[in-house]
Amino acid sequence: MSDRRELTQPSQSIAQAPSGVPTAIAISPTAMLDLSHLSEQERKALLMDYTRGMLDVGRKASELNVDVMTLRNTLDTFSQTARRAQDEGTSVTITHTQTTAIGRTEISMGNTDAAKTGKLTRSQTGERDWTPIYVIAGIVAVVVIALAFAK
Repeated sequence: MSDRRELTQPSQSIAQAPSGVPTAIAISPTAMLDLSHLSEQERKALLMDYTRGMLDVGRKASELNVDVMTLRNTLDTFSQTARRAQDEGTSVTITHTQTTAIGRTEISMGNTDAAKTGKLTRSQTGERDWTPIYVIAGIVAVVVIALAFAK
């Protein structure tokens, strides 16, 4: 019997010493990191860091998967709505924007000319429309100027 055991589970490839502390860790499907030159304490600490990292990667992958599935469901719902409107002979333009961990997604679909252009308005993309503020500021400026000349 050798002093090392190889675990060969599909998702895990870790060589272990008789003490149970790994002497090698798979860092990719084709590369192993040799830990045999490290002390048992150092190997344990490195294994803990490795495990934390793998948990973080798994958590991030789960978050991204949730975002992707949500986007897929949203697109399916919108396309079914647009298809139903088309079948019923009505017009529909659906626009949607969202920002998630996978990035910003802007959706425009439907059977109208606006939907066919694929362009979203500034307010649909999340930009603030400053026009009302400019109009109000202009009115205030005109009133102030008129009061100044009225004296």
